[in-house]
Amino acid sequence: MKAANAVMKRLFKLWHWVLWNHLSRPFFVEPFLVPRYHYAGTPESQPFPRPPFLVIGNHGTFFDPWIIGSFSRYPFYFMTNDDGFRGNPVTRWYLRGIGAFPKRKGASDYRAMKTTVELIRGGNAVCIFPEGQTTWDGETQLIYAGIVKLIKRLACPLVTVHLQGNFLTKPWWAKTLRTGRILVTATVHTPESIRRQTEDELLSTVTRSIYQNDIKDPDNLAAPFSGVNLATGLERLVWICMQCGAEDTLSTSGDTVSCSACGCSWRIDAHCRLTALQPGTACCGDLKDWVELHKARVREAVAGQQEILTQSDGVVLQRENDRGRFIDGDRGRLTLTAAALRFRGAGSTVEWPLTEIEDYVIQKKDIVEFRRGTTYHRFAFCGKSPMKWIFYMRYCKGYEQCEKRGYL
Repeated sequence: MKAANAVMKRLFKLWHWVLWNHLSRPFFVEPFLVPRYHYAGTPESQPFPRPPFLVIGNHGTFFDPWIIGSFSRYPFYFMTNDDGFRGNPVTRWYLRGIGAFPKRKGASDYRAMKTTVELIRGGNAVCIFPEGQTTWDGETQLIYAGIVKLIKRLACPLVTVHLQGNFLTKPWWAKTLRTGRILVTATVHTPESIRRQTEDELLSTVTRSIYQNDIKDPDNLAAPFSGVNLATGLERLVWICMQCGAEDTLSTSGDTVSCSACGCSWRIDAHCRLTALQPGTACCGDLKDWVELHKARVREAVAGQQEILTQSDGVVLQRENDRGRFIDGDRGRLTLTAAALRFRGAGSTVEWPLTEIEDYVIQKKDIVEFRRGTTYHRFAFCGKSPMKWIFYMRYCKGYEQCEKRGYL
């Protein structure tokens, strides 16, 4: 049995090599990614070592694994969102074939860490994005501190990859690709340098190496970025009007964001800078500033202990069936208090204590997913912000303390 397993592993490793070097590179990376994403290595970037090694990078757009992987002669295994492994067998087969393996999004996952250790010890290269998901506003999110223990345990070369412009090229909420450029800088850290650092020092090294703020980066501001329909999809992220403070009244069209409550509107450019379209209208300097305004309002509401923190209408409750697929259920109102999340549909009311809600994340751009016990639930939002619910639940559950210490 052991001999058979060893043969199967060698065959899969060969298939992985063929798929990456002889199929993905010539038929996907070079004809599709390179001309659309315009990415290039910087002069400071170092060559990737021979496997085994671990790759860690900041995550700004869906194709980051392929972009990073194109700089290595050796194919990577990728830790990726487990949602792609649910339900569709063809999708699962494809993901396995390119070397992806699942991890629960927004949560610690022992099985995914164990797979990483096994792959590295088997002489492979593995790529991880320690933010756990793509950045929402162009700034690298807090990383999971557990990544440091994993790096120490692996005792192999570490490659930290810093990407500039990946968020601006295709923000997670956007529906259109922008024309710009992505700069890639790889830095190799030897096992000896890793051993010399304490866990706190190593966490600082990793955080500094991959930190990026795409909207505020002066190098990005000096580079030409352009596109069409630059505001479309932005209501997935923002929900508070800069002028009147109304919630869930924003809509987008082309390059413009408008508020139905006060009639004010703003234009956003490809660098995510904002311009008011009416004289005397309040305006944040850019999207990052607007997101910070949202965070401040949410923290104020949570600290104020008001009875209802927020709510949204027209939300669809989805439940997972026995085949791993989520099926639409009732449509109704979602309400958050300091104690519970409550959904009131046409036929019934369901409530989940906030203390029992875990692993709350955005899936497929318009869905909020969370776990209670072993059961997953989803809410689909139609033209409204799912991000609002992530912000509120985070700050209700102590995220401000994570921000102060600098890691999850």
